[in-house]
Amino acid sequence: MERNIHQLYRLGNNEEKLRLEATFWSGPTLAMPVPEGWVNGVWNHVGMARPLHLIHEGIIDAWISSYQPDLPEPDNPDFAVIDLCKTPVKLVASKHHPLTKKKNICKQDLESFPALSLPKGWFPLTEEKLRSHGLWSTEARMKRYRKEQWEGKTEDQATLSYATCLGLEVMENLSVLDYDLDLTSGESLIVKKNLIDNEKVQSLLLCLKKRVIEKSKIYDELELCF
Repeated sequence: MERNIHQLYRLGNNEEKLRLEATFWSGPTLAMPVPEGWVNGVWNHVGMARPLHLIHEGIIDAWISSYQPDLPEPDNPDFAVIDLCKTPVKLVASKHHPLTKKKNICKQDLESFPALSLPKGWFPLTEEKLRSHGLWSTEARMKRYRKEQWEGKTEDQATLSYATCLGLEVMENLSVLDYDLDLTSGESLIVKKNLIDNEKVQSLLLCLKKRVIEKSKIYDELELCF
């Protein structure tokens, strides 16, 4: 109750900044510079459970999530999910990986290589799709994002990973492999459902839409959702 009171105070007081959280790649690509009236978070949460809990408890006010298609459904009573953009998820690896120069990679070509995963059930739909390709096989053990425990694992020149065009702005020295994952993800803003019409939230949404439009001018595969 006390946290909700503090949140209502932030929302109603123009001198108070609201708290914006993001994933480790949506933060640098969409939340910088810091939107007016907001303050950025830590950008290192792994999975959805913790950020959604922080929103539910009023500890943070909004979260730029990158985990389509596993986000809360439209009929969720607690959360409003506003999709900003959609884009293909790409299979990536070190620039020195044996498959980087191979064309028309097939599923059998992937079998010899470890592929990053997170704990079972964190992203059930994404997990199901990647497992259908023989991927999502080697768990990265981290409670908070650490480069060396995620994309840094690809430095062994064997481990496979995944990234969108925005993710590749942050995850450096990776090559996109010639393989179709048939998986689409994107960026979404999540807030409490009862705050969606708040003036500060709407201002943030407008800011993010403008930034996504600019990104769509750079990446042909990035599709606007508005």
